[in-house]
Amino acid sequence: MPARTRPPNILFVFSDQQRWCSLGCYGNADVISPHLDAFARDAVQFTHCISNSPVCVPARGTLLTGLFPLRHGAVANDLPIRHDVTSVAHVLQSRGYHTGYIGKWHLAGVPRDQSIAEGPARLGFMEWKVCNCNHHYLKSYYDDEANRRIEIPGYEPEAQTALAVEFIRRNEARGPWALTLSWGPPHDPYDELPDRYLERYRGRDFRLRPNVPETVRLTRTLQLAREHVLADLRGYYAHVTALDEQFGRLMTALEETGQVDNTLVVFTSDHGDMLGSQGLTNKQLPYDESIRVPLLARWPGHTRMGLCDELIGLVDLPTSVLGFTGLRFPGAVDGRDLHALFTTPGARGLEACYIFDLIPCHQAWARGDREWRGLRTPRFTLARSASDEGTLLFDNVADPFQMRNLIHDPARDADRRELLAQLDGFIQAHDALLPWEDLIRRYHLKESWNRSQAYFRLPLME
Repeated sequence: MPARTRPPNILFVFSDQQRWCSLGCYGNADVISPHLDAFARDAVQFTHCISNSPVCVPARGTLLTGLFPLRHGAVANDLPIRHDVTSVAHVLQSRGYHTGYIGKWHLAGVPRDQSIAEGPARLGFMEWKVCNCNHHYLKSYYDDEANRRIEIPGYEPEAQTALAVEFIRRNEARGPWALTLSWGPPHDPYDELPDRYLERYRGRDFRLRPNVPETVRLTRTLQLAREHVLADLRGYYAHVTALDEQFGRLMTALEETGQVDNTLVVFTSDHGDMLGSQGLTNKQLPYDESIRVPLLARWPGHTRMGLCDELIGLVDLPTSVLGFTGLRFPGAVDGRDLHALFTTPGARGLEACYIFDLIPCHQAWARGDREWRGLRTPRFTLARSASDEGTLLFDNVADPFQMRNLIHDPARDADRRELLAQLDGFIQAHDALLPWEDLIRRYHLKESWNRSQAYFRLPLME
């Protein structure tokens, strides 16, 4: 690798609820994603990037801090992040980086449309064009540094990308900068986007994944038929194509300003989307469609090119991004510095990635789900709840669509016991295997939980 002359700029881009298999570069022939596919050809492309806690708020807090949710505070959707945690932006700002955040935040708790006060609540980001949480992509807004609310005409990601392009161009000469751009799609609603993107998918046949059954469970009592899943998939892919177009605009801005060779660009997502796989929707589940996300990274002359099959978790990304700059968090974090995976062929990733849903909120609660803890290894997925010693076990090499649950297979008892022992180590290190209601009480989350539940008119905890 060539010697470093100055720290790289950092452009960290992530979408919401985008599973790994929703791009052409990941083998999906149905989705139109030419810009990200072209980027992937010159980047390192991870095939096994795992969302440790596959739901928006916990995952977003982890992406910024390298901490698991019980340490950063945003333990379930709409529970706020602690303001005394150290974020990537704090570390970069202390070393001369100009930091900015554009897009969805979703770390302030409720109400969802609140502004984020200047100061500790912004976690070290200087430039600020943020909406806490909004999924009305054709009727959106953002709050600026002074918390002036600006309405967005048109499609939200296009306006957010325009702000990001302006940031890139304006900060060309000021030294290293670090921008986080957080898009809301392809998270549902799947049909809320300009018709020109939907038109590219009308009349086309789509291949559902083999693990999508005839009916799909939405809640305890509501089900969807396959045709509804196909309609959702068309909108989902249309959102992906729209975001791909926006990603192309970002790359053009870097090229036109001469910054492409000194900018580390990272693209990923906070978690995936079941979209009917296993007969389920949304996320908060241990299946690959929920936990596996795309991860592409490029810094010309520094990152390697090609596929990386090593295992990495979202909790490792903040530490690894800092590793490119020679920086680290000042205190202990839960993520590992795996930036060697981005640069060095043969570097080794994780042997096992901890996955979990501590509190089944919103859609998971509506499905009647329980808490779970699990492991994703290069070969196996294991999950259990507080009331059992295993609900699912998949051999992902022999069964990549996870259609044969081996949890009760006597021939896999040794694998199950070994994985459970590994899982116990993660649980003891990071949380406690408790029914989710008891976990809320143990970790003094009842007040913030009930505040969120009241906002959504859901049952309160006594």
